[in-house]
Amino acid sequence: MPDLKKKITIYDVAKRANVTIATVSRVINGKENVSGQTKEIVMQAIEDLNYYPSPIASGLSKRKSQEIGVLVPFFFGEFFLKLLDGIAKELHDFDLILYDAATPEQKKKLIAKVVGENKIDGLVVVTLPIRTDEEINLRKARFPIALIDTMHPSYSSVCFDNTYGAYKAVEYLTGLGHQRIAIISGAIEDPFHFTVASERLKGYKMGLSMANIPINDKFIQINDWSRLGANVITKKLLAMKDRPTAIFTVSDLQAVGVLEAAREMDIKVPEELSVLGYDNMDFSDFLGLSTMSQPLSIASQLGIELLKNEIDSGVNKKEKIILQPALIERATVAPV
Repeated sequence: MPDLKKKITIYDVAKRANVTIATVSRVINGKENVSGQTKEIVMQAIEDLNYYPSPIASGLSKRKSQEIGVLVPFFFGEFFLKLLDGIAKELHDFDLILYDAATPEQKKKLIAKVVGENKIDGLVVVTLPIRTDEEINLRKARFPIALIDTMHPSYSSVCFDNTYGAYKAVEYLTGLGHQRIAIISGAIEDPFHFTVASERLKGYKMGLSMANIPINDKFIQINDWSRLGANVITKKLLAMKDRPTAIFTVSDLQAVGVLEAAREMDIKVPEELSVLGYDNMDFSDFLGLSTMSQPLSIASQLGIELLKNEIDSGVNKKEKIILQPALIERATVAPV
């Protein structure tokens, strides 16, 4: 018989059932990742101890507000909207609080605000790199943190192998006989210190090196990620005496600018110019654009799975998952 004067807690149930607190939490909250036998043992312990879980003690996943914070860059595009859609679907049993940072200074203030208020059950950081001073502040957080499309050694994260993706893109083009391959990159230096452009540029150079093709600095063009900027750059590239036979862009939006410029200059794609994008946005299929596809829905699913596991267990496992892009062959690339 339990001591009626003593308040029974989830710790007592875990001890009685000889399982962890996280397992008791999963049983109480109806999670599926518990064996039937273990569930029976826990339920029997709950009955024996006459335990009635309170809203706060009804499992670690319900210990606060049932709210998850999502910190994202301010500039929304299809890439971010797809990630957010995937996150929302995985967190259907939580309310989402969106924190959008327009500047690095605002990002720093938002992190301080979220940590100081301590009102959420967990935080997802999307794409934004965690700087040293921000990480020092995040150490004070009393909730789990997971990263998607960015990485930091202190937190569990899911990201994409941008270097490998660009390398495979160039390998594909060189395999079709292209040697004069230009790249239109995104901004290498930016206030948020994003690394995606530099990683994809590195992969481009690796691809040329593996094919024993000398790097032509004139074929490396830096863009602001915009369609218009890529259009202007493409016209300069195609006006060269030994113009490129293929242009690889580090985003599909830039690839649209390349296609427009080629059409305006009456250069046929892919007969006279091959164009390969990156990201596999929805409009790419409509345009027949060959591109590198990133598994955005899988990244969202795995990132939230990491976060939920840490909410349930209370343990920061610092897991790292790296997803590799895949080539999507459509109509804008052909052999030389």
